Amino acid sequence: MKMMKLALLGGAALAVTAAGAQADDLSTLKAEIEALNSRVAQLEATPSVPAGYSLMTITTADASVIQGGIGMDKGSGTKATVISVLPTADAPASTTIEWSGYARAAVVYSHYKTSGEDGSSDSDIDVLARGQIKVVGKTDTAVGEVGALIKLRADFDGHDVASVYGKEVWGWWAMTPELTLGGGYTGSLGNIGYGYDGACNCYYTDNADVELNPGDTSQIRLTYASGPFTAAIALEDATGSGSFWGGGGGFSGYDSSADDSLGVAAEIKYTGDSFNGEISGVWRDHSDAATHSTYAIGAGGAFALGDMATISAGAQIGRYNNGTKFWRASILGSVNLSDAVHAEVAYGHTHHTYYGQDVNAILAGIYYDPVSQLTVGLEGEYFKNSKGTIANSTGYSADLVTVFRF
Repeated sequence: MKMMKLALLGGAALAVTAAGAQADDLSTLKAEIEALNSRVAQLEATPSVPAGYSLMTITTADASVIQGGIGMDKGSGTKATVISVLPTADAPASTTIEWSGYARAAVVYSHYKTSGEDGSSDSDIDVLARGQIKVVGKTDTAVGEVGALIKLRADFDGHDVASVYGKEVWGWWAMTPELTLGGGYTGSLGNIGYGYDGACNCYYTDNADVELNPGDTSQIRLTYASGPFTAAIALEDATGSGSFWGGGGGFSGYDSSADDSLGVAAEIKYTGDSFNGEISGVWRDHSDAATHSTYAIGAGGAFALGDMATISAGAQIGRYNNGTKFWRASILGSVNLSDAVHAEVAYGHTHHTYYGQDVNAILAGIYYDPVSQLTVGLEGEYFKNSKGTIANSTGYSADLVTVFRF
């Protein structure tokens, strides 16, 4: 009996000791939680950087799709280095600045020949180069996104040092999610971005007079975009518009009397998964009574055949400032031969009413893109200008081109 009493007393003492130990652990854990909560509160009250500074990140991301329909030019990559700046003050705005660029070089052989009494023939081989840098900055403001683009370029041919020139400048204000006001110097809305000239890579080909492009100009543009549809209208400066499309083989030269003239261009575009297309037109006035206003209207579209191929075509009718009317049409096919190799071939035709001139052209190219930063390509082009009973001219070229991007 005595042994049993001792055992019971020992068990009770052990239980009391264990309970006391658990109580001590619980008190310690509670104190640690309170200390942690206090530390979290201190961190939340302390700014991450001193007042007046900003948080900044540097990443590589997809290049921005510019508000107002400004696209990428040939040679530009799809990636850019992006600096994101987020203010630590109460202002909710954030700013991103991105830059990208490329350097390219090519060995180019070209041959040009004209027939008739004053016929001539010329062949040339060159190593040509180009450098370009693009900077885009945009900020989310209280009235919507505001941004600007500046693109600088330099072309080189031999020993001469090239001058850097502004290829494109553009600014925009996204007034609403659908409506954007933009302005600067860029491609005209009258350009048909499909077919021979609009869809090809053609870094050093695309020299024939079959383009559907009235050329870059300074302008103010209003763009409405909702879902797959985009509509835009622009007021353009028509100064020098006598060189519309390069004059169609010399049919219209620069008209300095157009210094006080304006133009207007408009476009409707649809962008889908397997089909996209556009209808656009442009009209440019001439103040000189001896010349005509220039205009063009056209359409284009592209079909994607899965991931294997794309067919792109466009057509356009219009008039130069000397009254010569024209129509143009072209088609391009691009085929993915592998994940890194694709080939393209295109045909273009232009008809002028002046002397019944016809232009026929074909180009082809094969390109190797092992990574987004590098392209190596082999290109070729042939074209023939048939000027009725006056003269004919033919030309062809071939080149090996390399493009290096960052």
